[in-house]
Amino acid sequence: MPPDGGPEVGCDRGRQHDQSNTGCVGDRPGLANVLPVPSVVVSLHDCAPPHLDGLRALLRALDGIGAFPRVLKVVPNYAGSRPLRASPELVQLLHVEVAAGSELVLHGYTHRTAGPLSGGLAARVRARWFAPQDAEFLSLSPEEADSRLRAGLEELAACGLKAAGFCAPAWLAPPCTADLLRRLGFRYHVTMGSVHDLATGRRVPTPWFGAVGAGGVHELLVHLGGFAGAWLSRTGYPVVKAFFHPQRPETWGPQLARLRRALRGRRCVTYGRLLDA
Repeated sequence: MPPDGGPEVGCDRGRQHDQSNTGCVGDRPGLANVLPVPSVVVSLHDCAPPHLDGLRALLRALDGIGAFPRVLKVVPNYAGSRPLRASPELVQLLHVEVAAGSELVLHGYTHRTAGPLSGGLAARVRARWFAPQDAEFLSLSPEEADSRLRAGLEELAACGLKAAGFCAPAWLAPPCTADLLRRLGFRYHVTMGSVHDLATGRRVPTPWFGAVGAGGVHELLVHLGGFAGAWLSRTGYPVVKAFFHPQRPETWGPQLARLRRALRGRRCVTYGRLLDA
């Protein structure tokens, strides 16, 4: 049973989907080999102790529309003071999700900016406008980034968990990140519009729509920015991404509606399953 005593999150539904869809069909240039029907990756950001209640509510909402399995992006030591192991309820919930077919991704270490921003102009502008407090990996030296990646893996391991992929907070990370991830044995790197297979160098575009949990003008801009991904989700395009943040449940509605429409002709996959195709 999950920590809140409710029904297990999506377990039977996820297993039925996995058993009823096997094999793959041909290639499209620059895109993934697709499974029998077009796919959608449903990702939940900021899985950390302060957001446990929001995460539970979001999982229930996703269960209600049949969105399973999903990718859960875990912050090992949120704000530098909320380690994952200090929340047995969240650790148990993550174990339930993984056992049922979901996948974990390391999502930074503290999810907090640590110093001056580096990187290209576009990344720094995006960080200052959308993520002034959250651009953790854009504010670290390569040595600091390596240390935090190792610490994040160790925190997951202490909870009996592991992650094959990495996604920087706010999708902001310098170019050296891929080499660091490769050396540490990560399989893939998630950016805002793609997933990168670190072993083969393949990049799979993932047009997106989603909720950032910010509200106000930032939420509106992200909603408008996701128009193309939402439109493609209703076509035969191979794979799109729907992302959600557990903060501000009032921001989920329009994106859940988009996802519900997408699921009429798509199946949910994890990044690992997508790259296996």
